[in-house]
Amino acid sequence: MGEAIVTATEATVTSDVQAIASEAFATLNTGRQVSPFSTRFPAFDLGAAYRVTAAVRQMRQVSGEQPVGRKIGFTNRTIWDEYQVYAPMWGYVYDQTTHELAGIGETFSLAGLAEPRIEPEVIFRLAAAPAPDMDEAALLACIDAVAHGFE
Repeated sequence: MGEAIVTATEATVTSDVQAIASEAFATLNTGRQVSPFSTRFPAFDLGAAYRVTAAVRQMRQVSGEQPVGRKIGFTNRTIWDEYQVYAPMWGYVYDQTTHELAGIGETFSLAGLAEPRIEPEVIFRLAAAPAPDMDEAALLACIDAVAHGFE
């Protein structure tokens, strides 16, 4: 069998993904802002962003965090042009980044947050994974619980 051939562009993108993931992981919970990766890494695109997400997920798990769900963003199509986004995007939420309201008490520390804002969310706990071909009734049957939340 022949060796896989990796182009210089692919090697650069892979190197960039690791550099971006390391920087993103290092800034978690610091409240520090960084300049946009897309302005510093010309080949950074949506595919690279998902590879960064996978690398950061691995780093978080090595540090003891566990994914407990997913966050879907950009579901509002009316803002897609403004952000040059043309499909919903998803990422993981972790046991260290989700909090039961009862456990927070009356206050929530904003320390470690770069630009604290409240964005209301609808939270679905799934009992089963939805399938692409499900009708509405079958999709609703996948939902175990619904709650309100914010991020």
